[in-house]
Amino acid sequence: MPPSAPLNTDPEELALMRDSARRLANSAFRPRAAEWDREAKPPLPNLRTLAENGLAGITVAEEYGGSGATIVHAVVAAEEVARACPVTAALILANCVSAEILQAFGTEAQRRKYLPPLAAGDILGAWAMTEAGAGSDAGEMRATAHPDGDDYVITGTKCFITRAAIADFFIFFARVGDAPGSKAVAAFLIDKGTAGLELGARDLHMGLRGGASAEVIAQECRVSGEQMIVAPGTLAKVMRGLNQARVLNPAICLGIAAEALDLAVRYAHERQAFGRNIARFQGIQWMFADMETGVEAMRLMIYRAAEMLAAGDPDGPHRAATAKLFAGETAFDVVNKAMQIHGGYGYSTEFPLERMLRDVRAFQLGGGTNEILRNRIAAGLYRRWESGRS
Repeated sequence: MPPSAPLNTDPEELALMRDSARRLANSAFRPRAAEWDREAKPPLPNLRTLAENGLAGITVAEEYGGSGATIVHAVVAAEEVARACPVTAALILANCVSAEILQAFGTEAQRRKYLPPLAAGDILGAWAMTEAGAGSDAGEMRATAHPDGDDYVITGTKCFITRAAIADFFIFFARVGDAPGSKAVAAFLIDKGTAGLELGARDLHMGLRGGASAEVIAQECRVSGEQMIVAPGTLAKVMRGLNQARVLNPAICLGIAAEALDLAVRYAHERQAFGRNIARFQGIQWMFADMETGVEAMRLMIYRAAEMLAAGDPDGPHRAATAKLFAGETAFDVVNKAMQIHGGYGYSTEFPLERMLRDVRAFQLGGGTNEILRNRIAAGLYRRWESGRS
């Protein structure tokens, strides 16, 4: 079904991006999506294919070998790729997040080292923040980085780190000093193979099974002070400035939901019951009405937030939070309804809906849980009311 046009970006430009991404996803990613899930294998070959089509480094500046596009273009690409293979779409998200932190907070030497191979599809980064007792609350982090001359010695264990098993470098968060809460938290760029850094237990999750999630363990891992990318006392600023995941996460939800809706409409017009196709029953029609409304609302919220972020609007992060919350819950509902319309076939591994339902559930957890998002949205609403903004 044709999507509504975003608010500001040239519709023709985005239509070309959408058509190109959709054709690529259907030809290169869709045929093996079920296999990647069934075997719980990361779709690493797809990373090079993304790079060859300018999508691995879509938001990387051209001077570093990227496409130099905006977050709006990345949202279009992620939505279309997610329709075919959400785990591959998550590779776009991963690279955009790594590129954003490097371009916004990295030194020139760090940018030169990591961004060109990232855009070329030669390397992949992983965000190593979550710990067993520190998920949404970074202030409870226990990993430490002790200064030793010009170096830091890092010790700590991270869990549920997506792409850890295939990452070439990690953005590893640890406490420097004794300041309370998140004030002492810093981050370091640590390459795979660095002495003292190793992988722990691999995770096998309900969905996104090709996500290569695992523990990351640092045991007296020595790194140069030049590898620090987030200084102590700046975490809050960094987290406010990182916006790629805030709209790419719901964009993947949107792609999954839109695909589920299309599959359900097609099936309902083919499936016969009581002498006619089930699309003619009012109960099914009402389900479709709710599904279509949800998908359209998701798209409008996500693209509005992306446009605001691309323009540097200070309300962009707030709008992105509302989009993520709404998209995560609505996408799950849409896919669940699509499964119900398919009946027993939807529950079967012969059809993609059971995989899509497992995959889409993850996005209500990663990148900020629904509960944390609700807290942040309410806090933003109060701040706007107190400041007299409409």
